[in-house]
Amino acid sequence: MRLKVGSTAPNFTVQALGGRTVDLAALRGRTVLLKFYRFATCPVCNLHMHRFISEHDKLRALGLTTVVLYHSPEDKLASENMDLPPFDLVADPEKRIFKAYGVEKGWAGMFSFAVMRDYYRALKAGYKPGMFTSDGGITGNPADFIIDADGRIAYAHYGRHYADSLDTDQVVEIRRGQSADMIGAISSPQRA
Repeated sequence: MRLKVGSTAPNFTVQALGGRTVDLAALRGRTVLLKFYRFATCPVCNLHMHRFISEHDKLRALGLTTVVLYHSPEDKLASENMDLPPFDLVADPEKRIFKAYGVEKGWAGMFSFAVMRDYYRALKAGYKPGMFTSDGGITGNPADFIIDADGRIAYAHYGRHYADSLDTDQVVEIRRGQSADMIGAISSPQRA
């Protein structure tokens, strides 16, 4: 079931690659970006992830704490990510957190122009096809959530296909819009 804006974000405590504990409840007081990707050897996911890593400073400048989840086991995720990214990377092979956030899957998500375009770009960039090393299945779609400082869903994006995840610029625009809304709410006089 999809989470709705304003609902409480499901809490979780997990170990990230590198050994750090990620406790969503302990991140209260910060704005958190959760990104859900398919499996560690997904070429489209890797193309998007490496672009996201290279542009991550834009999000850090906006005060976002980022946590990225894959449904691959930790050893596979670690082998595909030799250098740790500038944020927490979490393996969720049982898809416990994926299910809590209602991350969707489906065959229709595999067949779209955007998927074929990004798959071609990923192969051209040197990523392996990954179809035969797909931990947890190949039908998952990405999802992105911005969780406010009070632990509520401020923005939810459920990908329509597996190339449909928010990129850095989209997250920046969403975050700037949220900040403007908050400033407007604080500075606007209350009317009785």
